[in-house]
Amino acid sequence: MRLPVSAPFHCELMAPARDRLAADLEKLAFRDLAIPLVTNVDAAPIRAGAEARASLVRQVTGRVRWAESVRRLRAMGADRAIECGPGQVLAGLVKRIDPGIRIVSCGDPETLDAAATLAAGR
Repeated sequence: MRLPVSAPFHCELMAPARDRLAADLEKLAFRDLAIPLVTNVDAAPIRAGAEARASLVRQVTGRVRWAESVRRLRAMGADRAIECGPGQVLAGLVKRIDPGIRIVSCGDPETLDAAATLAAGR
């Protein structure tokens, strides 16, 4: 699905940013993950810290596999989601991909309680 965006995100035009991010992330320690992470670049769960670092770098220029990621999360048992940040674009996309996923957007302190309630399963 093509989205109207203000910059050339997730394409080779972002290679300089990807390379800078890779250099910066190499300086940081990444531990293995306690909870599986489904990456947008692979739409697959990972647990190894090294994989997390590599995925962050690859997703700067890589294709976003959002619909596949949402379906994978659902197959893994996810039934709720929280969109953090301004706007509700991702919430709308999730609802179109799988209307059964309960989702709340949390973009300011006032909406934080709703997100916490959803995360707690209430």
